[in-house]
Amino acid sequence: MNRPGPILCIAERNANIRELLRREFGREGYAVLTAGSGAEVLMRLAAQAGVDALVLDAEIAGPDGGSLLPLLSRLYPMLPVVLHVFAGYDGDEEATARVEKGGDFDRLKRTVREVVRERTPAAGPGRG
Repeated sequence: MNRPGPILCIAERNANIRELLRREFGREGYAVLTAGSGAEVLMRLAAQAGVDALVLDAEIAGPDGGSLLPLLSRLYPMLPVVLHVFAGYDGDEEATARVEKGGDFDRLKRTVREVVRERTPAAGPGRG
């Protein structure tokens, strides 16, 4: 299946940050889905086959990031999850990678690029 670029889901509780990240990753060539809650994350992943990575705000609500990670690991075991957190956050055992919040979008982009690149050859296009 030919796609223009990797599909990324961004789950962020703050609508302004969510939109900023959508634009930033869109400029990098990603097709971007967004979610403002844990329930929305689950809906987006169920509706869109082939999501290549998820950027997850650890403090997203309904269910929160800590509750959502184990569920995502069971439902989508091959989906890389980049946990986007404030300094001092604990509980990222289920995440593929962790990036602290603080405006360093280059680090977040680099991390997402790495997990997508690592996943693509092994899992091929689409979800695992």
